[in-house]
Amino acid sequence: MKRTDFQWVSALLVAFGFLIGMSGISLAASKTLKVPSEYKTIQAAIDAASGGDTIQVAAGKYKENITLKEGVILQGAGADNTTIDGNGKGNVVEGAKASVIEGFTITNSGKRGTIGDVMDVGISAKHAPMTIANCRIVGNNTGVRTYFSPSNIVNNIVADNKVYGLYILYSDSSVKNNIIYNNGSYGVYNSYSNPEAINNTIFKNFDGIYSEVSRVVVKNNIVVKNKTVGIHWAEFQDAQDRAEPILSYNLVWGNKTDYVNVLPSKGDVSKDPLLVDLAKGDVLLKKNSPAINAGNEDSADNDPDATRNDMGAYGGPLAQKKIPYSPKEMSYASLKIKTETLAEPDYGSQSAWSGAEGKKSGKGNFNGWCVPCHGGLGKGDGLLAETLGEGIRPRDLSNAELLSSRSDEFLLKVIKEGGASVGFSEAMMSFGANLTEEEIKNMIAYIRSEICKCRYKGEAGK
Repeated sequence: MKRTDFQWVSALLVAFGFLIGMSGISLAASKTLKVPSEYKTIQAAIDAASGGDTIQVAAGKYKENITLKEGVILQGAGADNTTIDGNGKGNVVEGAKASVIEGFTITNSGKRGTIGDVMDVGISAKHAPMTIANCRIVGNNTGVRTYFSPSNIVNNIVADNKVYGLYILYSDSSVKNNIIYNNGSYGVYNSYSNPEAINNTIFKNFDGIYSEVSRVVVKNNIVVKNKTVGIHWAEFQDAQDRAEPILSYNLVWGNKTDYVNVLPSKGDVSKDPLLVDLAKGDVLLKKNSPAINAGNEDSADNDPDATRNDMGAYGGPLAQKKIPYSPKEMSYASLKIKTETLAEPDYGSQSAWSGAEGKKSGKGNFNGWCVPCHGGLGKGDGLLAETLGEGIRPRDLSNAELLSSRSDEFLLKVIKEGGASVGFSEAMMSFGANLTEEEIKNMIAYIRSEICKCRYKGEAGK
């Protein structure tokens, strides 16, 4: 695929005009607020803004943890120029319904947690469907989490985050044209969601794409050189009813294992994609790359110059010449955002991976919340165990001598309030916001009956 500058400009103008018309946004009533010339901090400008307003943030580093406001557009001067630094505390950016953030580097979240809606992240969309575009999201605990928030995640670099790149939970998000690499655990983790991952380049993560209890469209991606698995489904193939992978036209190559519980599908390729410089994160396609003109043949997936889709982050109708772009060069503020309310899913489908005990079952919650760190047999060898920090390891819950010296009340406190509540490491996060006491007690009962196979003997132990 070759592009002239005229073709690029024409394509972008047409796309931008189409997106404005599709969104129904009226620009006439909005106002523009400027940081720092009018407001010293980003949060001060957000507090003064109303839905439909745009906040423009000049180049510089802003050490803030910010909370967006519904319908407000927040634009930096480009990820190379404008940084929001979270000071190592909590979430750097807390999203809001129908909000937009684009044109920033987002970095230095807190370090707490490895799972769920309470771990620290760079950008959190919690019951807040939004658009995240043109950003470099690096050096956080987890890059982006969407929780009951079907968001647009477009044209970003998501790299070098301690745990996940993208963590998608109960969110039918649209993940397009991102470069996702070198994250400590999964590049894209998906649970109880039916999102689409299209035209991304995903490499050098623990797993590239991991999904459980979900139907996911995985199309036109390049997934290469991940440390364990390229595309990984939690459910065995005979247990994928309502959780089947929908794969087509992906290039999957050079991972330790390319597929687990998934088979190559229509148009899939297993060849060196011939990227310019993978070691430096330059994933532009060389002229002789097998990914060129090898994506979906449907004209709706064509590149901006109307040629057939190129696999990877630089292909497809939203493809750009640079990732991430400055919002002045190309804004995604007018992408349509799904703002409908999402209902909690049917937990009956958990039977595919946790047994049919239901939402309150000890086994189901242990598998959902504990296995990632403690492992399926509770031995402290879960997939996320290595991401907790130097010298920190999850407890071996199969150790009957240890668990028999801990009362149920003590275990309840640790699980509900976190390790720090009893003098343990903060890496053991609190689950009181996610689980009721009844659910925690059921989980303790499961650990005692099936993991350590022991009862409390009455010794005072900490």
